Amino acid sequence: MFSWVPLESSRLRLRPFEAGDAAGVQAVWNDRDFLRFAPVGFRYAGASLELAREWCARGVDGWAGVSREHGRLACHVGLFSTDWSAMTTEIHYWTAVWARGNGFAVEAAGVVGRWALAQGMLRVTLHADTRNVASLRVAQRAGFRFEGVLRNASWTRSGRGDLAVYSLIPGDV
Repeated sequence: MFSWVPLESSRLRLRPFEAGDAAGVQAVWNDRDFLRFAPVGFRYAGASLELAREWCARGVDGWAGVSREHGRLACHVGLFSTDWSAMTTEIHYWTAVWARGNGFAVEAAGVVGRWALAQGMLRVTLHADTRNVASLRVAQRAGFRFEGVLRNASWTRSGRGDLAVYSLIPGDV
């Protein structure tokens, strides 16, 4: 596990989740567009505000991206499946319903991906369902390089699909 540190981008403060973020988290978990590409096993679909509060208070791995201008939760970005022997990790993100299309996930994914490399990671992997055009754009705009497609590897509420594979390595920055 990474030691949590606050991070910043030009428009975001990246910090731990707080109780005040729960309504924004719940809105994402109940959003039709988000749920279309959530994994079939995603256990928070339709979750209550109370469950979102518990999730925020639990010390979730990852960062809440809070808009400097609005003070509102704009996005989430996290690292998972970290392999310390190989020095690799995977990144994921989502954007709050109100903040979509404004580049917040691009900023957050770029900052966290580069931070992970600065901590010694040799590879940050990103997978995105090829039908999720917004997520593909985030990966590209955040500086991740497209590597190929894992056919039939995505299993979401939209059915089986392909996963685009992107990565960020030290030589990319």
